Amino acid sequence: PFRAGVDARLGVADEAGGVGGRQVQYTWRDDASSPAGNEAGARELVQTDRVFGIIESTSVASGSATYLHGGRIPVTGTSLEAAWTQNDNMFSYSNMISDGPSVTTWGAFVAERGGRNAIIAQSAFSATSVTMADKLALSLQAAGIRVAGRVDATGPIDIPGIGEKVRASGADVLVGAVTGAAFGQVVVGARAARANLRVILSPVSYDQRLLKVFGPVLAGLYTFVDYQPFELGTPAHQRFLAAMIKYAPQVSPPAQQAALSGWISADMFLRGLTAAGSCPSREAFIRGLRGLKGYDADSLLPAPIDFSAHFGQINRCYTFLQVAADAQHFELVPPVPRCGDEIGQ
Repeated sequence: PFRAGVDARLGVADEAGGVGGRQVQYTWRDDASSPAGNEAGARELVQTDRVFGIIESTSVASGSATYLHGGRIPVTGTSLEAAWTQNDNMFSYSNMISDGPSVTTWGAFVAERGGRNAIIAQSAFSATSVTMADKLALSLQAAGIRVAGRVDATGPIDIPGIGEKVRASGADVLVGAVTGAAFGQVVVGARAARANLRVILSPVSYDQRLLKVFGPVLAGLYTFVDYQPFELGTPAHQRFLAAMIKYAPQVSPPAQQAALSGWISADMFLRGLTAAGSCPSREAFIRGLRGLKGYDADSLLPAPIDFSAHFGQINRCYTFLQVAADAQHFELVPPVPRCGDEIGQ
C-alpha cells in the first residue's frame, strides 16, 4: 500500500506536467526488514540505478542512514527510528521515536480512561518494536501507570499462551508495539483468557482490513495517528482517494494508513525537487526542503510543520480513534488532535 500511495501522488504530478516539465519515475528494492538488506538496497539504487534520491518505508532505515547521509542523498519517508531525527538529508512529516525523549500524550490518554497497570506487547527480534515499547513505557510511567511487564509477540504467536500471560499479569491496560496483525492475535488471546482490560491501545491498528480479519474482538480498541484521519472527510482526503482509484486501483480499500503515508512521502519528495530549482542538485534539494516552512501535505497534516525548526523533534500531537462497538468502523475521540509534552529518560 505504501508504494501504491507513491504511485498515486506521482501519477497526479506527472499528469499535471511533472516537476519543471520532467516526469518523475522510480525503481525499487525490498530490504527484507534487514539493516544489511536496507544498506545493500540503497547502495544498489544509488550506485547502479543512479537514482537522485530515495523514498522509503521501513523499520530499518538506520541500515543505510550513514551511507546516504555521507553521499548527501535526499530521503523522504516514514520515521520509525531515531535515524530520522539525526540526519539532515532525511525528511519525515512526524517522528514518533528519537534517541532521547518520549511524550506524555499516550500515557495521559490511558490514565484518563482509568488505566493503572499496563502490560506491553513487543517483538524481541525487532529493534524498532523494542524502542517503541520503551517510549510507550516512559509515557505510561510519567502518567503514574505501573508497567507490569512485557510479552513477546514475535510470530508464530501462541495465542492462548500469550493471553494467559496478559491475564496473569493483572494488567488493566494492554499496549502494543508490534504490527497490527500481531497485536490482533494478542488481543484475541487476552479476550479468550478473560483478562480484565480497561484500555487496549495500539499505534498501528488504524486499518479497516484488521477489522475484517479480527471482527468484534477489536471492539473498543484505541489507536492513534499523526495525520488527519479519513473520518474527517476533508477535500484533501477526497483528492487522495480519487487519485488512488485512478492510479492504484489494485489497492482496496484505498483509505489505508500505509497508502496515505506513501502519498505524503512522495509529496515531500516533489516539494524538495521543486525547491531545488530548474536544474536540481541533491544538495539544493536538501537545503530547499529543509528550509521549507508551513508544510501541511495539502492539509493532510493536523498542523503545518517547519522542516528546519522541527528537525530532530519528537511529535507531541496525535489524533486518537476507537474501534466502534460493531467493529465495523473507527470513531474519533475528541479533542482532535490531542497534544502532550516531551519527557526525558
